[in-house]
Amino acid sequence: MKLVIGLGNPGEEYRQTRHNLGYLAVEAFCRRRRLRFRGRRCRARIARGRLGGEEILIAEPETYMNLSGEAVGCLVDACAASPSDLVVVCDDAAIALGSLRVRPSGSDGGHRGLRSIHEALGTADFARIRIGIRTAPVAGGDLAQEVLAPFSSEEREIVSRLIEQAADCIDLILEKGVVAAMNRFNRRQPRDPDGPGRGPVR
Repeated sequence: MKLVIGLGNPGEEYRQTRHNLGYLAVEAFCRRRRLRFRGRRCRARIARGRLGGEEILIAEPETYMNLSGEAVGCLVDACAASPSDLVVVCDDAAIALGSLRVRPSGSDGGHRGLRSIHEALGTADFARIRIGIRTAPVAGGDLAQEVLAPFSSEEREIVSRLIEQAADCIDLILEKGVVAAMNRFNRRQPRDPDGPGRGPVR
C-alpha cells in the first residue's frame, strides 16, 4: 500500500492559506482519480483507491500542522506500511512560488509538519513533494504569519497551476517512482547554489 499525505490545517479559515497547499494538492489528485474522502482514521480524513493494482490511501491529517506526525505515524502502523511507502506533500517557504521540489528523503529544515513526521517515524527517509510559496522576504521575519496568509488575487492563477502540477507529481511518483518525478519537476532556482532538490526547507 502507498500512503499519500497532504499537510495542512483543518477549518475553513485556513483552507486557502499558503500552509494548506498540501491539502489542496491531494484533493486535486483525488478529483482526477475520482476518489472521495469518505471517512476518518487516525485523526485524518482519508480516501482510498487503486493504481496499477496497488492500493493507495490518501490522507489529510486533522491534528493541525505541528502535530502531523501523530496522524501519519498512526496511519503507517494501521496500514502495516513503511516510510518507503509514504509520499508527503507540503508547502515550503524557501522555494519560490511556482516551483516544486521532489526529494526521496531529507531534513525537515524548519518545517514543523515535516519535523513532527520525522519524530513520529524515527526517520526522514520518505518521499516529499515541497510546493514553493515564497514571493518576497518575510516581513519582520514572521514566518508563522506569512504561511497562514491567503494568496493574493495576482497569485491565484499561479497557485491553481501549481496545485495541478503537484497532482501530476503525485501521479508520477506512484506510477514511476521518485527519481522520475525529480527529473521532471526539480528546477534550479535563482540564489540556489545547491541545485535541484537541495537547499533549506522552511
